[in-house]
Amino acid sequence: MITTILFTGILLAGIYWFFFYPNQKIKRIKSNLVVEVDGADVRYPNLPLGKLGIFVEVNENRRIRVVFPKLTPEGVQYIYSWHDHQSIRIPDLEKTDVRSKANIKVAQELVFLIKEHIQFVEPEILNLKKQWHKINELLELVTTSEFYVNQRGVYQRALFQVENLLDKAEELQQVYIGFIREVLIGKQVAGYDPNLLPDDGFAIDNQYKKIREEYQYMKDTATAYTELLRTRQV
Repeated sequence: MITTILFTGILLAGIYWFFFYPNQKIKRIKSNLVVEVDGADVRYPNLPLGKLGIFVEVNENRRIRVVFPKLTPEGVQYIYSWHDHQSIRIPDLEKTDVRSKANIKVAQELVFLIKEHIQFVEPEILNLKKQWHKINELLELVTTSEFYVNQRGVYQRALFQVENLLDKAEELQQVYIGFIREVLIGKQVAGYDPNLLPDDGFAIDNQYKKIREEYQYMKDTATAYTELLRTRQV
């Protein structure tokens, strides 16, 4: 009887640690986003945030993909890396020293900017470049066509809109990179005195908001124009 109870207890504990605990941990990682990865600072030297990275995704094997921002002379480099969930911890501000708190604070400030940069801005630029090449190919085709040459103006206008959107998206990307880089430089400068970091966090100034609003307006206008063309064609 005692043996059966002991075996059942061990079995339940095993089920918890192999199935339920990893799932609970992954949920907390997704809600927190800032993670600490064992050995990251050794695997990738000279990381401004040391072992701290930002959660990107999790695969079916419960491996966690993390991005580490790194300063370069030209801007910022993103290092993507997969890790077992057992090597990842969620940092606790209440249970760390002053310097580690500074790193955590900076990482938390960067979460929004980095996630939006890699999940919104970079894919937008890639998509716009694909659109540009496709429209340009069609423009070249209709220009050499006897039947569709009258459509050339439509594709020229569409190409012009995509070029404007691409310019604005690339300008927006430089704003993101600039902000992220300044925060990381600030972390390096404050390395000897964590008190130099601002208490109220990193404020996104009007330049970022203005450019993002301009881009969204241009995108909405281009989308409305495209829908109008489709309606006319129908």
